[in-house]
Amino acid sequence: MAAAWVLTVLALIGVIAGGVLGQSKTISAHLAAAGGGVLSGICLFWLIPEIAETSGFAFALALTVIAGAALVALDRVLAHTGHSPRHGMVGPLLLATAIHSFLDGWSVRALATKPLAGIAVPIGLALHKIPEGLAIGWITRKAIGSTARAILASGAVELLTVIGAIVEPPAESSGAAVFGERWTAAVLTIVGGSFLFLGFHTVVSERKKVGVMPVFAMAFGVVGLFAWVHGRGG
Repeated sequence: MAAAWVLTVLALIGVIAGGVLGQSKTISAHLAAAGGGVLSGICLFWLIPEIAETSGFAFALALTVIAGAALVALDRVLAHTGHSPRHGMVGPLLLATAIHSFLDGWSVRALATKPLAGIAVPIGLALHKIPEGLAIGWITRKAIGSTARAILASGAVELLTVIGAIVEPPAESSGAAVFGERWTAAVLTIVGGSFLFLGFHTVVSERKKVGVMPVFAMAFGVVGLFAWVHGRGG
């Protein structure tokens, strides 16, 4: 739970900064790229192999990619409703952020006991939470026209990170009791898909900015190196 609260506080700091000051696009892009690289690496080098233990690698990869693609599609449907912040965009954008925040909290709680992931996932998500908060606070402020209301609306959706972390343990216990290993595999598939979505979002939307792709690649490579070292040690 502590990690979920830290992520939420970081997002709220970003929301306040975005609502009051606007956003630094360069810093945000590089933070998001680092987070995307870490989370994509966790998905490829840790989550998919774990899912593959019960379903085979090809099936695990396919399911995770499908889950990520579904989130990309959902994000585009929600975030691109309307043509400007003043004409319908802010509502769907806040809804999309609420879904992502819930999954962030669920993910960090679900992976808390795993050796590398329990440390790397909160770091990767934290690197995303700051620029996410900046962007949401800034866009909502432009749409609503009131700093206080923008901060309240954006902060409310970011608090769903904590709700996701609270819901995960009882849901995991109930799901595992009914579905056994298939439940764990399904949860990891959704978590992995959400990480792929965050990595994809970084690469596609920010790839033209100087330094973004090298930062992403470096973070991805570091996770891969740790996974390789851990595997040899095991």
